[in-house]
Amino acid sequence: MNEQEGVDMTTHNATESEAGLQLVELMTGFWKAQAVYMATELGIVDHIAAAGRIPAVDLAHRTGTDADALGRLLLFLDSLGVVDGDEKCGYALTPVGALLRTDAPHSMSDHVRLHGSYFYQAWSALSHSLHTGRSAFTRVFGSDLFSYLHQNPDVALTYERAMTAGAPFFAEVAHAFDFSRARRIVDVAGGNGALIEEILDAHPGPHAVLFDAPDVLEESANRRIATVHADRCRRIAGDLFEAVPDDGDVYLLSRILHCFDDEACHRILTNCRSAMAPNARLVIVERILAKDTGSSLAQGYNLHMLVVHGGGRERDEAHYRALLGQAGFAVESLRRLSLETHLLVAVSS
Repeated sequence: MNEQEGVDMTTHNATESEAGLQLVELMTGFWKAQAVYMATELGIVDHIAAAGRIPAVDLAHRTGTDADALGRLLLFLDSLGVVDGDEKCGYALTPVGALLRTDAPHSMSDHVRLHGSYFYQAWSALSHSLHTGRSAFTRVFGSDLFSYLHQNPDVALTYERAMTAGAPFFAEVAHAFDFSRARRIVDVAGGNGALIEEILDAHPGPHAVLFDAPDVLEESANRRIATVHADRCRRIAGDLFEAVPDDGDVYLLSRILHCFDDEACHRILTNCRSAMAPNARLVIVERILAKDTGSSLAQGYNLHMLVVHGGGRERDEAHYRALLGQAGFAVESLRRLSLETHLLVAVSS
């Protein structure tokens, strides 16, 4: 072997080793997801938060877990940046771990619970979705997600709280479009009102309508949208596939269209267009697929929408323009926000 061949072989071995490590990281990704889920589900994070810093043996006593097993979990969570410490000094939460506290202002604990249990089980049936193009969630749980939530109020509460985990992002949306000039904002399928609440907080002029299914609206009863903003926001129950409240000059669809196939989206969009006041705007908040972006939340969520909803999907810009065009809209502007989301504004064409 000459010197050049030796260099080439060394480079090849290094590249293969890096590829192998990357592959191991990929195939063991569920370790991380389940470790974070257990830290949340078993109350480990909340106990650490209450103590400030605590050894694994004391934490095991408080959580009813095996001390050695919990020590291994904490060691792994430390490597993931969720906790910081060791058995001698005790463990404390990092900023990432603090987001898992149930009492955090923008807690993501319910988000983690949802993904670590129901969505995790749905993904175990990914093969079903790949072979049929249908929802793996329905395959595993016997009904589609929204029917399942209607039948299981406790899960529905977790789901609604998980959707509210985007509150810091909602504040960004409130300033990404000039809602101050709106007379009447209709938040279509607005859930518990977290987003429209942020918008009304930021803009004192507009009035609003929070529109969703009756059981979903119940979750807004104790929020500021129904107390502080009660004189500015009506809560109306209904079915967005039948009709939406009329005479709004801004219609808001935040992370709704990606749950449905094109046909269902067409029904939603045409219902909005029929209800809109003259010169009204349609404001859509969604992730938009793009090529050559490397690792992408949008690409992952595109597959996730298949697994959970079957017909749901993320779409690229061209797809959204075509979808909107078929419903009588034209895109007016497109603005990128954080977490790979975009705010798309459309007008009647």
